[in-house]
Amino acid sequence: MLSGWLKARARRHALARREGLAAGAPDAAHALAGNFPDAAWPAVNAVVSGYWPVRGEIDPRPLMETFLLEQAQLALPVVIAKDAPLQFRAWTPGDGLEKGAFGIDVPEARKPVLVPSLVLVPLAAFDDRCHRLGYGGGFYDRTLSALRTAGPVIAVGLAYEGQRVGRISAGRHDVALDYVVTEQRCYRAAR
Repeated sequence: MLSGWLKARARRHALARREGLAAGAPDAAHALAGNFPDAAWPAVNAVVSGYWPVRGEIDPRPLMETFLLEQAQLALPVVIAKDAPLQFRAWTPGDGLEKGAFGIDVPEARKPVLVPSLVLVPLAAFDDRCHRLGYGGGFYDRTLSALRTAGPVIAVGLAYEGQRVGRISAGRHDVALDYVVTEQRCYRAAR
């Protein structure tokens, strides 16, 4: 396991690299949608949580709009407390948003809370085993653990191919993703 300062350094480098990748790949979000695995495709009326893209994250909205056309319900994550799992509020393209934690746009507080069966996860870096380097707050690790305790959920990381690294050292609280999808291909976790 990486020490705290090494992981923080790796995160800084990964985030800087991601911003460069975002600037050089304006069509990546649309290409990514074509690589989404059939095995993770949501059923009719399934709840899919995406995220509102910030700081060079690959944009999940084209993929989410495809899911909406396939009659999935959409949601966006909301931080409700520092050490709590994320909450997911209903969202449809065009809905009003408000500023949430870390200045990220989130659905208005009046929107219903949903429980997703498919979670699209942003990341700083990933490896071939579908381990991710996140932002250091543990929100998605806590959330995926809680969701998986309650029932089946598929976690799919969305990234640029250039975010792939050799190996991410996973700690005991780090939760692996089921898939990572990039603009070039799909990675599946070993079963």
